[in-house]
Amino acid sequence: MWYDCNEKMRETRKVGEKVMEEVLVVERKALEALLPGQAFVQEGIEEVRQFILQTHTYLPRAQAEQDTRVKQIIPYVLIRRGEQYYLLRRLRKQTEARLHDKLSLGVGGHINPTEEESGDPLQAGLLRELGEEVDVEDVKSLGCVGLINENNGGVSDYHTALVYLLETEGEVRVRETEKMSGAWAGPEEIREKFSALETWSQIAATALIFGGGEGP
Repeated sequence: MWYDCNEKMRETRKVGEKVMEEVLVVERKALEALLPGQAFVQEGIEEVRQFILQTHTYLPRAQAEQDTRVKQIIPYVLIRRGEQYYLLRRLRKQTEARLHDKLSLGVGGHINPTEEESGDPLQAGLLRELGEEVDVEDVKSLGCVGLINENNGGVSDYHTALVYLLETEGEVRVRETEKMSGAWAGPEEIREKFSALETWSQIAATALIFGGGEGP
């Protein structure tokens, strides 16, 4: 096995008095061997998703954030209603300071071992994170539409996003209003605010909203 996982899998490990979250990871080299090299990938995405489901394991998050042998898998959901997308602003009470005041088209987060009970931890983690951050009325469809894998330095070197598109005809409301605000935005408004988008949202917008090529 590519990683020593003899210890029984569980969601947290106690180190001293601290309880450490465990997160889903896959071997970086094996994952990237399936990818063509560009930041946004659509071709063969179901093969990649199945690879993740079949080969993943869990590591303490603090370890995974520094381990260059692995990639943490993050479901990243764009919400669309007609021609508009739900655009989130991350407020200053967010835990991660690097995201303060950034705009985001995606809702997402880490996957934990408790998601294994569902049989599809990717889908279960996605639905949990979505439900924690927003309330979506009248969901029409939800599907995986791509993958973001960039290695340009910083936090993205340790994370890969599975990008999903959720289609709705209803309203969306932010649950954690002290951490985020949200509003609908069309392609032109997103283009105007492109520089304020977090990096993954810039990549997703360029590929899925602006039709590929270079961003604005």
